Amino acid sequence: MEANQHEGPRKLTAGVAYLIGLCSSPIMIIFWLLGGLGTGIGAWICFTFVLLVVRIRWDLRRHLWFWITIALALLLQIPLVLTIPWNDRNLTWIILLPVAALDHAVVYGCVRLAEKLMKREEGTVASQ
Repeated sequence: MEANQHEGPRKLTAGVAYLIGLCSSPIMIIFWLLGGLGTGIGAWICFTFVLLVVRIRWDLRRHLWFWITIALALLLQIPLVLTIPWNDRNLTWIILLPVAALDHAVVYGCVRLAEKLMKREEGTVASQ
């Protein structure tokens, strides 16, 4: 039982990534039904990459700060989704790949920063 408490980040396989993309596709369908398929694609990309970070850092699921960080990361996605002109015909999947990678890096970075801050705080509390 003790070993499970100290598990680290999980490896992400292609199958799991595809499954997460498939499970998050209702976001795109909802936007499509509301008349904004381009925005739906953007929301789907952002939501999928947040879920990928959740999957990678599933070892932190028991911490409230982890879920607060994920919620804040989702809120940070809103301006990204609303400001990029997703309906532009020049935006192809290849062009969106760096945006998605940057999005993933920002969300993962937020989780890592929160983890560092919480570990530092736990160390301060333990030493008192």
